[in-house]
Amino acid sequence: MYKLVLISAAVILFSSCSTNENKSKESIYMSYNNTELDEWTGTYSIKKSDNAHSGKSVAFIDSATTYSMGYIKTIENISKTKLDSIVFSYWILCKNDKAIAKTVISIDNATDNKNVFWAGNPIKDKVKEYNKWVQVSESFKLPANIDPKNILKLYVWNNSKEEILLDDFKVEFY
Repeated sequence: MYKLVLISAAVILFSSCSTNENKSKESIYMSYNNTELDEWTGTYSIKKSDNAHSGKSVAFIDSATTYSMGYIKTIENISKTKLDSIVFSYWILCKNDKAIAKTVISIDNATDNKNVFWAGNPIKDKVKEYNKWVQVSESFKLPANIDPKNILKLYVWNNSKEEILLDDFKVEFY
């Protein structure tokens, strides 16, 4: 009976433990106010605003600040298992149809910082209403031969002179 109690206690103890590896593989949620600083960059593009989607702050991009805050981390530090795809979503507010931007994934070699993969999807197809918050969600398939030591970056790039507001960033890995 004593062995049965010991085995049961061990099973309960080990089954209640979780690792970041398992959480990373399923899904990771990140936002400007709920992140670790080493995983996000461009926090200089955050300002207080009464026009935020949630909270009291927004990220902005304009003619002087062309890159939004973004997610940055080595692939091997995201997950110990091979990543297949990423879903990067956020809320965006464009004031008019002159706002031109792209949702970008960039992967750089960690040794020499040279880009090994880049893709940018235009927001024009996603944003049909102006002066209104719209959710944008982009899926990116990762190349099969990506080195896990490479650095992954996700951000929004403004190709116009218009101010664009961004809020509530979310990154999911699969």
